[in-house]
Amino acid sequence: MAGNTKVRSRAMSIDARTFGEICNDVWRDREAIVFRRGIVTGEAALVRAVYWRLCKAGGKPGRSMDDCDAVRSSLTYQLVVGSMLELCARPRFDGAPILNELVHRYRQELAESH
Repeated sequence: MAGNTKVRSRAMSIDARTFGEICNDVWRDREAIVFRRGIVTGEAALVRAVYWRLCKAGGKPGRSMDDCDAVRSSLTYQLVVGSMLELCARPRFDGAPILNELVHRYRQELAESH
């Protein structure tokens, strides 16, 4: 039927190994990420970077990380990343321990530097 065009969207799928690699990449890039964090905490900046890298893995986000001002807290980003994983993880896995480890490593490094 003319006019009934279906738009197909590519569904994102991610496994625990790939998510772990994203978090490790964020850890590797942490100095630049934390340096450019703006008004958010270092933890929020790291989790935000994980979020945007998840977006990049599944398609282009609507806005760039630098332009994002709607979400400012680490907890909110953790919830968003968790929601993305609920929808996209194949096979399903709990990404919270991997994400928590990233934040824990950051906190530990921060404590050791002071």
